[in-house]
Amino acid sequence: MMILCQPNELKLSCFGCCGNSYTNKKKIIRDIRKNTLEFENKKSLKSFMTRTTELRSSGICANLILKDEKFFCPGHPQLNKNIDYRNLDPDCHKEHICKTYSLFQTWNKEKQKQFLNFLKSKKLNSYAYSIRLDNNYLLEEFERGAKNQKD
Repeated sequence: MMILCQPNELKLSCFGCCGNSYTNKKKIIRDIRKNTLEFENKKSLKSFMTRTTELRSSGICANLILKDEKFFCPGHPQLNKNIDYRNLDPDCHKEHICKTYSLFQTWNKEKQKQFLNFLKSKKLNSYAYSIRLDNNYLLEEFERGAKNQKD
């Protein structure tokens, strides 16, 4: 199963579900860098994940960090031998799945491959990828193109 949040073959990562009401790129990146610095200076993962439950002023989660040019939550179970440290943050919407991800999982392999090729052709960075997945822009553009091919 392909995970759109961290698609290795695209060398992208997505923070779309890690906050809401995003402000602008400069503020989001500033807040992610601040989170990353706090993570690097943490005493423990638990202390990092429980230090605040507030979103940053940019709308991004205070737990989201940037490592190796990828956005991710250090509390995610895939990084912690299936232990979900996101549970320590009562405001984490870990069950949220964006519309694009949800639909992608229902598509057959051929349509998934077409979507991945579409994404590759966009040559996005992870910031643009995140925002455009979150606001359904990429999904809508892909579906418009698929519809036009049928017409």
